[in-house]
Amino acid sequence: MKRAAIYHFTDESSKRPKIYRDQLKSLEDFAASLGFEVADVYCDMSLKRHERAEFDRFLSCCERYDALITKDYYHISKNTGKCMHIMKELRNKGLSIFTHVNGCFLWEDSPIKEPRHVVTYTSHYGSINEMKEVIPVRNDIFRLFIRKETSWTLADQYFDRTLRQRDGEQIQLMELLANKDKYDLLLVHNLNDLHWRTSNFCKIREILGIDIYSLKEGFLKYRKSL
Repeated sequence: MKRAAIYHFTDESSKRPKIYRDQLKSLEDFAASLGFEVADVYCDMSLKRHERAEFDRFLSCCERYDALITKDYYHISKNTGKCMHIMKELRNKGLSIFTHVNGCFLWEDSPIKEPRHVVTYTSHYGSINEMKEVIPVRNDIFRLFIRKETSWTLADQYFDRTLRQRDGEQIQLMELLANKDKYDLLLVHNLNDLHWRTSNFCKIREILGIDIYSLKEGFLKYRKSL
């Protein structure tokens, strides 16, 4: 049987230990339902990254396992870009990553030569002048990439100028989500464009419900959560 490691963190174990124990039991049951033997459980008692010694211990010996099981991708890193980087390193070492809440992300070869009806999105936070310069360049890069490298058809382009991607700031993203049924694939420069925070990125991805191609991270196939 394939071996899995469970990772979890909590800041409530001393106040409400039953919740902590129940969460670990749910992850153990989830791992068993996927056909994995739980070889080890790593758990940190803090949400602060610099206090997550158990996660670092897991990373130092991750080659022992076939998979990582965790509650959601936020448990890997709260930052979308950092989360994707860690996941790539784990995949390169032969591990699959399964989450109870967010399912399993499927990274596949990009369908560059398959006909797709594509929408692009970018967001940028910085000074007003900087944003005015950056966004047109990024949209030009999208158009050039589609024309030169793919068999895709560009349908629409959306962009937001946002300071911190706070609620209500990504107005065009909300419009894109409202029109999601018009498109087969979303093209972005990097996944942080949707949201820098991992939990928010996962929520947006579920609402969007289509494949995403990132010029930085590659092709993320959409599939309903496990």
